[in-house]
Amino acid sequence: MRRRYTLWFTGGLVMIALGIAMLLTGSVEQGIGSSLIASGTVVIIFATAKLFRSGDGPEQDERTRRIGAWGISYSWFVTFMSLFVLFWLDVLGVVVLDVGLVLMILMLEMALSVRIFQWYFFRKGDVE
Repeated sequence: MRRRYTLWFTGGLVMIALGIAMLLTGSVEQGIGSSLIASGTVVIIFATAKLFRSGDGPEQDERTRRIGAWGISYSWFVTFMSLFVLFWLDVLGVVVLDVGLVLMILMLEMALSVRIFQWYFFRKGDVE
């Protein structure tokens, strides 16, 4: 496990270095370089957190995998229903939505809903 997260950390550093190089040389537009820097930072934070939190022991057991799968399934269903609602809001002219706003809404909803469902199932104890 330690080796895996060290590789993730190194990958994050490479992404940040590439982003900085792109911004300094001006070879591409600023959005791509900034995105690489932001993504690399997130990867480094994730790898560091997992490295210090889990140590060398097993990461998951059967219960945590099942809870994770159920949380992701519920999150997917909520996201699908949200797409349906957003589509009809746009078609009926209730709200004018652009693609960037819809993507932001869906990404935030997916990330938050999966954590909320997994938190709920962990507090509940198990899933059936």
